Amino acid sequence: MRVISAVVVSYRSAALAARALESLRNGAAASGLSLETIAVVNSDDAAEARALEGAADRVLVPGRNLGYAGGLNAGLREARGDVLLLSNPDVVLRPGALEALRDAAASGLAAAGPALFLDEGETLHLPPGEEPGLAVLARRRLAAAGSAPVFRRAARRAQRAAREVERGETATVTALSGALFAVSRATLDRVGPLDEGYALYYEENDWQRRLRALGGALFRVGAARVVHAYNRSARLEPRAAAWFAASERRYFTTHFGARGAAALDAFAKAPPVPDAPVRAASGALRLATPAAVALSPLADFGSFAFVPRAEAGDWRPPEDVRAGFGGATWHARAVDPVSFEILGEETIS
Repeated sequence: MRVISAVVVSYRSAALAARALESLRNGAAASGLSLETIAVVNSDDAAEARALEGAADRVLVPGRNLGYAGGLNAGLREARGDVLLLSNPDVVLRPGALEALRDAAASGLAAAGPALFLDEGETLHLPPGEEPGLAVLARRRLAAAGSAPVFRRAARRAQRAAREVERGETATVTALSGALFAVSRATLDRVGPLDEGYALYYEENDWQRRLRALGGALFRVGAARVVHAYNRSARLEPRAAAWFAASERRYFTTHFGARGAAALDAFAKAPPVPDAPVRAASGALRLATPAAVALSPLADFGSFAFVPRAEAGDWRPPEDVRAGFGGATWHARAVDPVSFEILGEETIS
């Protein structure tokens, strides 16, 4: 029987990691799969390691923070599975997800990721990203400047992706979230380990770019549903923003050289967007008619979770999502599901 090895990297996230591991074990038992679980404790916290001893088959404590890529590599070196699952701690796999990811990952030179949702009720889709490149960076700059066409393009992609998931389809994409994806042992051996020069963020994009350069494919598996409690661990780390910036520069200079560095510098030097009128945050977005809804921690909606259809009335983020706000203000936008014009917007705390 093919063995699946799941590597979960935890950094001050024992409770989240234990829940992720429990969902993996439950999924394996329900589908009759052979599973081994490995937790890598990057915090070097003995209490965190003890908390995960009963949740994982093996707990690795490197003695220092290896970064997400380094933690995954450490776990993968110890794994014995034919199929390998690389995971954040803040995920919960739904029934059938593990089996669907295994089958897609074992189909050839490929990596497979799930359909991700922000909420437990699976109403807020997390659309797949795009492989970072100069065009994506340019669109991000336009989004920061409030470009309506850029937002409409993103909303169309989000709606199309949500419909694929609702039909349980597997789609070829240009990027998978690093929160969780699966590969075969043969694929990992061919592509190689993750680049540990990325402290946090962009490590999965770099690895997936190498896979695609070898002729490999990235599959988003609509039948594999996973709840991703967005940014629950990283937001507690004060160095996360600096790690993001350093990883972003490493990625763009590695793959685009001087053009990548120049594009990042141009983005950083762009004139600030005038502040929007300040208004008090509310608890709901008023929908005059049925509409799609985008929900984002970013005022420019550079990335967002997406509800394909919400009924008229007051729309509120699910309670489990609001509990994860951590005191931050999020932004909700009503969108016409045909024209993708913006119908209204509200800040929500």
